[in-house]
Amino acid sequence: MNKMIPSELLSTAKTIINKINQSNSILISSHIRPDGDAIGSVSGLLKSLLKAGIKNIEVALADGIPDRFAFVWPSDFKIIQNTQIDSKHDLVLLLDSGEENRSGITFNRDKELTCLINIDHHASNTNFGDINYVDEKASSTCEIITALLELANFPIDEDVASSLMLGLITDSRSFQNEGIRYTAHVAAATLLKAGADTKTIYTLLNSDRSEADLRVQGFGLSNFKLESNDKLGVLIIKDSDLKQLNANTDNVYASGVFNMMLAMKNTLASVVVFPGRNGVSSCEFRSRGGINVKEVAVALGGGGHIPASGCSQNIPIEHLADKAIELMKKQIEETD
Repeated sequence: MNKMIPSELLSTAKTIINKINQSNSILISSHIRPDGDAIGSVSGLLKSLLKAGIKNIEVALADGIPDRFAFVWPSDFKIIQNTQIDSKHDLVLLLDSGEENRSGITFNRDKELTCLINIDHHASNTNFGDINYVDEKASSTCEIITALLELANFPIDEDVASSLMLGLITDSRSFQNEGIRYTAHVAAATLLKAGADTKTIYTLLNSDRSEADLRVQGFGLSNFKLESNDKLGVLIIKDSDLKQLNANTDNVYASGVFNMMLAMKNTLASVVVFPGRNGVSSCEFRSRGGINVKEVAVALGGGGHIPASGCSQNIPIEHLADKAIELMKKQIEETD
């Protein structure tokens, strides 16, 4: 018996595997601004299916592959970056996306001919697929893909395992998230046994940052503020700050500022508001001690997990910051 798949999802898992085996053409996709879990799950699944002999596979990622995660991507495999796709595929697998539109792609398809499968672990998932495999207690979508590949007896070699380990490490915050289920460690053991290259992953995540990444981190350490009796850490980064630091949005994501305020003894949650891509304002929430930041992110049009969520709005940085901070203060008060 597969120890990573909850009993209530086993039938769905088998249905997904049957759909994959019966499909002649497959499209795999994930969300905009892909993180380690998105890239890890897509690349891990892609590599395994190719090694299993399924050749007619395409991948669509609206924002492509971030440079810092490119090391797990097969260099000769081209990505579709269209915002609309007229899908004639037998199967569309959308990974790590709480909503279909989170992919940044409109999938024009005949629902009688093309099945959309939603595989995710976000508690805010809207169950948009024709088939939905949503395991809210899984550490990552990479954990789920590991379980599905093992159940299907699809290949998990060193190459596949390294992709999946990337998402497992990044989305679990190196296995530090509160309430992490034992299955995350079972998945890690499976991937380590297959030869996952953790040395490269940790080196690239922790020791390969740019000067701009560190400048943003330094700015954060010097400019955060504390609210709610020091239980809430707040950092606001403006466009002018990034220009002065010779940095951009990607450096904010790579800097580590989202989690750093949680290193303080009394701080239970953090809010970082910063210029997002395409001119929007973005906000990332992190927490410990049972503070539910997902509810705040959902209220602001975003989503995610109880300890880690985010949102974006097309409003000025200051306006989003005011709303996010006020909601987080209320959330902390209600939790106390």
